Amino acid sequence: MSTSLIPAVIDALVTQAKAALPNVTVIDGLGPDFSEPGDVLMVGAENPLSLDGGRPEAAASAQQSWAHAAGRARDERGTVSLVATSWNGDGNQKQARDACAVMVAAIENLLRADPTLGVSGVIVAEFGTDINLQQMQGDMGAAALISFSISYHGRI
Repeated sequence: MSTSLIPAVIDALVTQAKAALPNVTVIDGLGPDFSEPGDVLMVGAENPLSLDGGRPEAAASAQQSWAHAAGRARDERGTVSLVATSWNGDGNQKQARDACAVMVAAIENLLRADPTLGVSGVIVAEFGTDINLQQMQGDMGAAALISFSISYHGRI
């Protein structure tokens, strides 16, 4: 029996996102160095632009409580952070923003199709506890970043 559902939820998100987004680089954790244009989805990352000196960032968090007085089972409520990024070299801001929106929608659709994500112990996972769009444009083209999180409730 697991101490937390966090690892299984992240594993399920990574596996299912890779299948749902075949043209996107899906990464478990913090992503690449952004040396080449492309679309990337990071599962278990908050904001790759906020790193300060290589400090780790919050990938997920959870709170647990006893499910009942007997104290053998615990309820867990948690969130997993995700980041969708798109960078193109042609300066098309809408294209970058729309590419991120497609990645976010794919995760939302996974949760609609199976609110448990196929993870034993997850009762329900929900989309959209928070969403934040950042846009950048410069000599290297346009980029967009949407950070968001999903929440889940389960029993262990």
